[in-house]
Amino acid sequence: MTLLALEDVHAFYGEAHILQGISLTVHPGEVVTLIGRNGAGKTTTLRSIMGIAAPKRGRVRFRDEDISRLPTHEIARRGIAYVPEERRVLPNLTVLENLRLGTLGARRHGPVGIDQALDFFPRLRERIAHKGRFLSGGEQQMLAVARGLVAAPALMLVDEPTEGLAPLLVRTLMDVLADVNRRGTAILLVEQALEVALALSHRLYVIDQGRIRFEGTSAELRRDPAIGQRFLGV
Repeated sequence: MTLLALEDVHAFYGEAHILQGISLTVHPGEVVTLIGRNGAGKTTTLRSIMGIAAPKRGRVRFRDEDISRLPTHEIARRGIAYVPEERRVLPNLTVLENLRLGTLGARRHGPVGIDQALDFFPRLRERIAHKGRFLSGGEQQMLAVARGLVAAPALMLVDEPTEGLAPLLVRTLMDVLADVNRRGTAILLVEQALEVALALSHRLYVIDQGRIRFEGTSAELRRDPAIGQRFLGV
């Protein structure tokens, strides 16, 4: 069974044709990474799935339902959590209030409740009563991921979670995402750090100029250095 499928998706920002026929799949229990340079179309792909940049052509299917024209809140209610690159922590709510907000609209009791999320990120437990605006960038990233987890999603869309973080926190986030995946949540990850993508992923897609240029496993990508040189700059 396919959990998520993008079928020839085209998306525009104004007159700019950003996604030019994207097709990809995520199966239950997978970590799939979409990797590419800045401006390749990675974030737009996630925004298309969530209905924020709705496809002009093509379809997005989730659990065999066409969600291409649904509003964002309905897509979220079907079991997709979105952790955007800009984090969007609510600055005037405490850590606990942000997490409670994440549970609203969850259609099932998931494997990660608030207590479990705080176990993943002990620093958040220490900061439980602090408002979002007083958190560091790394703490805000932890909170954004934790808020996605408590929504009990079948699928998490995670955009550049390691961007700008210290190596120790990158390792923590990688371990958390791997643990969440082992508990049954599928993940579609957008990432620029190749080694992070290779370490976490069951499969990868390389995107460049709004088109998929490679699909395969981490081992297959390692065996084809020309792909990295041409589309990833490595």
